[in-house]
Amino acid sequence: MKRIITLFFILAVIPGFSQELLSTKLFYQTTTPHATYERYEYYLGGQKLLEEQLLLVYDHSGDLLKSRSTLGTVKKELLPTQSAYPLLFINDQWSAVFADTLLAGATHSVRYLSLDGSVLLERDLTAHFIDTTVNVRVFSPDPLTPYNLTYGGVYTDLNDANGGVLDSLTIIDTLTVDKVADTTFLRNDFIEIVDFDPPYFLPSTSPQDWTGGRSAPEFEQVMCVYHVTALSRYLHTLGYSNIMTYTIHADAQALNGQDNSMFNFGYSPPRLYFGEGGVDDAEDADVIIHEFGHAISHGAAPGTNLGMQRRSFDESFGDYLAERYGRRIGVTSTRVFDWDGNNEFWNGRSVSYDGVKNYNQLIFSSIYQHTDIMSSAMLEFSANPNVGGSVADEIILEGVHSLMPNQSFRQIAQNFIWADSLLYNGAHYNAITSAFGSPKNILATNSIAPSPTKRNGVFIMHTPDGKVLRTEEGEEAVITLFNWSGQLLWSKTSLGQLPLPEGTQGVLQVQYKSGDQHTIKTN
Repeated sequence: MKRIITLFFILAVIPGFSQELLSTKLFYQTTTPHATYERYEYYLGGQKLLEEQLLLVYDHSGDLLKSRSTLGTVKKELLPTQSAYPLLFINDQWSAVFADTLLAGATHSVRYLSLDGSVLLERDLTAHFIDTTVNVRVFSPDPLTPYNLTYGGVYTDLNDANGGVLDSLTIIDTLTVDKVADTTFLRNDFIEIVDFDPPYFLPSTSPQDWTGGRSAPEFEQVMCVYHVTALSRYLHTLGYSNIMTYTIHADAQALNGQDNSMFNFGYSPPRLYFGEGGVDDAEDADVIIHEFGHAISHGAAPGTNLGMQRRSFDESFGDYLAERYGRRIGVTSTRVFDWDGNNEFWNGRSVSYDGVKNYNQLIFSSIYQHTDIMSSAMLEFSANPNVGGSVADEIILEGVHSLMPNQSFRQIAQNFIWADSLLYNGAHYNAITSAFGSPKNILATNSIAPSPTKRNGVFIMHTPDGKVLRTEEGEEAVITLFNWSGQLLWSKTSLGQLPLPEGTQGVLQVQYKSGDQHTIKTN
């Protein structure tokens, strides 16, 4: 068990915050084929502001494309003048706390406690759910959907005892893994099978067993390596080889036999856990890809899986990847976890729009409650014949790199609009607004709508030399111009006055380093 306890103290808020006391520190950088993403932590006089981030995105020439911050005007105004200890913004005020991080087995959590020991906030930091080529037997992606079968009758798990029927629904394929001397391991550049959680089954090193039936423990181990490898290679073809900079560890028989799976980034390298309760989780590629999706999201935007809708998106994103994985091999479903779920053990999850949900009317009481409205929108976008699956995957993956803590579904959908502008000059704007717009209404009618945050001093002046955009004097802002179709035309930096090029028409978006935004239209 690894336990890290940091002691902080309750601190009264003292008005009069000075901008000079606020600083940032780079903690993560990643590069896609289209941009470089830098993530910074905030510090007040050297003390960390917990769960706050600044994101800066640059093109490959070093020009700033956009910035985004969780530290908005209200939070900044409430900052104290000084603090001897790190601060957390909770209950509309800044407080210092005990930060108690627990990392033990599959558990990875952090609790923030007041000085008297009462829990202010608790966060579960896990997200549930020489080369040689060898032959392997796998479900692709599961034993049911490729054959238009449903769970029941002879097509049931029977605690791994139904090999006679289910083995006939497998395929034989090849897999590239590591070989050292005369020993072949279930590992490669993308994934390694490791036995780190009960029940304990040693990773197989006998390739002759990897084409056996699904009743053997080797079957689940092979499934993990096969499907994670396949998705990883696909990411590489899209140019996203930098998302996963490590070989992930996976235990195909974990969690003491529970009917559960999870991703845990608390270890180095991070881990995937697959339980064996009900149908063995690692027998269903949907489960494997979904959990690996959490690793992809964490690799693209670490430290951002905070807040109800942001966490719900992570579940939707995993569901999207799982269904897209099936569709790329010709298997389409309206649900995910077709083998592991949708049976007497649990109900699985829909990735099909029900025709009823309206984002403007949704109340989120669980991160799983409304995943379908987001996953179905992403899948609708990918199925648009004017877009194509791989193009949609690129845009969504690029948008995932812009995720921030506590983002809403609407803000995340706007990430995709921005990503499309970056990758394809906004060519798929109409397809995005169609998939995420009415009747789902994840995107508003005007997807580049003015921010509800109001600022003074943002306006266009008409001078003898042309139009000048006025912003807050002395405060750095990124000015981005979109045309009326949502295409990104240019992005510039201003400290108060920006002469606009002759003929400037469209929507100007003002993004301050503090996270504050303003939108203004010009003809």
